[in-house]
Amino acid sequence: MRPPVSSFSTFLAVSSCPRHHITRLAHIHRLASSLHPPSRQNFVHGRQKRSIHASAPLRASSKNPYDVLGLKTEATPADIKKAYFALARKFHPDTNPDKNARDKFVEIQDAYDTLKDDKKRAAYDKYGAASQQPGFDPDAFARGGFGGFNAGGFPGAGGFSAGGFSFEDLSSVFGSGRGSGGPQPDLFEQLFGNFSGQPGPGPRAPTRGADLETSVNVSFLEACKGTSKTVTVQPITNCGTCSGSGLKQGAKRVSCKSCGGTGSRTFVSNGFHLASTCNTCHGYGSTIPRNSECSSCGGMGKIRVKKAVQVDVPAGVENGMTLRINSAGDAPITGKGTTGDLLVRVNVASSKNFVRQGSNLYHEARIPFHTALLGGRVRVPTLDGEVQVRVPTGTQQGEEMVLKGRGVRSVYGGASGDLFVSFSMVLPRSLTKRQRELLQAYVDDIEGRQKETPQSSPERPDNKLNDRETDNANTQKPTVDNHESRDQKSDEVEKKRATA
Repeated sequence: MRPPVSSFSTFLAVSSCPRHHITRLAHIHRLASSLHPPSRQNFVHGRQKRSIHASAPLRASSKNPYDVLGLKTEATPADIKKAYFALARKFHPDTNPDKNARDKFVEIQDAYDTLKDDKKRAAYDKYGAASQQPGFDPDAFARGGFGGFNAGGFPGAGGFSAGGFSFEDLSSVFGSGRGSGGPQPDLFEQLFGNFSGQPGPGPRAPTRGADLETSVNVSFLEACKGTSKTVTVQPITNCGTCSGSGLKQGAKRVSCKSCGGTGSRTFVSNGFHLASTCNTCHGYGSTIPRNSECSSCGGMGKIRVKKAVQVDVPAGVENGMTLRINSAGDAPITGKGTTGDLLVRVNVASSKNFVRQGSNLYHEARIPFHTALLGGRVRVPTLDGEVQVRVPTGTQQGEEMVLKGRGVRSVYGGASGDLFVSFSMVLPRSLTKRQRELLQAYVDDIEGRQKETPQSSPERPDNKLNDRETDNANTQKPTVDNHESRDQKSDEVEKKRATA
């Protein structure tokens, strides 16, 4: 009888087993990631949407090595060696042309590697196929744990003994979704079930397809008024040739030999009963026979199909908002369930006329300075076309006027916002001669000055002061002038005497 398979070996098989044992899940993973790389679309409420079965596990052989070599558990080392060489010679790929010989030879080699080593053989006899997994620690079983996969992602656990690491701790490692209300079961339950002996959900339970993401570009006016756009996506859908069964016409699925058609395997150790999804049929309980796969989908039952989806953009949508279109995403990769949604991000172009803040719009109206002084009218753009707005007399730079109800309708409902018009004064860069004269007259009138003329030009105080100083200077007789007069008179007297 084949020993049971540990649930923990199921987990480790996802990350650390020989590459030549690639299961059907590898194809599923490539199908899931063929269009979009991993992104935030795969996460909902802080945890990943895709189940553990959507990854690409690489597992070691779980077949009984005694059955592979045709031996009994009491076989001696000599019997093991003899049986190995006989079967290896028979199924060696270089001597056996059968296409299945290579797989058979690998099974023989794995079985011999297990039984020729005394420690590996003793561990297998005691713990079954779980002992063949990388990172297996037989001492953890002796301490009362479940396998001691310290090398497999549980550092410091030392087995799952009651004294240091509880099942609640292990559940918290994977993240529990029981309290979030989400439709997806958490990873811990998918791997190990609910500890009541029942397997995890597996592909048989209803699952939900992944959401797809895309974007659409709209103009500012389209975002304010609402519009309809068409986007092209490539969701995963059921294959049209086989209707999602993965079988070619006339073929049927057969019962899984690994789990006996139950879709799960159980593992019992030290009084604990665990269950895990069967690695061979992935929970279906049946498999597709070789050469019975659908030629269109390769047995997957799913393909990607390009299709156009109409997106109704509601009025009032803002830049960066995401619209959800129900059931336009991926179909479940495995099993049956609901289709995911399409998430459409809306990119709104900027406007030359408006600045938006919530439901309100803001516009700057440029007016000449004479309109600001005298008043008048100016044309202002709105979402429904241009309208004339009266500019009050004496409008100041930056003053605002509110046009009620001329804003944007809220995407959440309710009344539309308002349009705020701010006035910006524009000054001329040059004036004609007449314009300057008129403007100067305005300035003179404001400052209360009259036009200056020569006849009526008032005397300035500083001129009167200068005239007064000049008169005073003329009436004075400096001392130096009196001395010069006396000298001149003396010279005239001397000349008269000389003549006489």
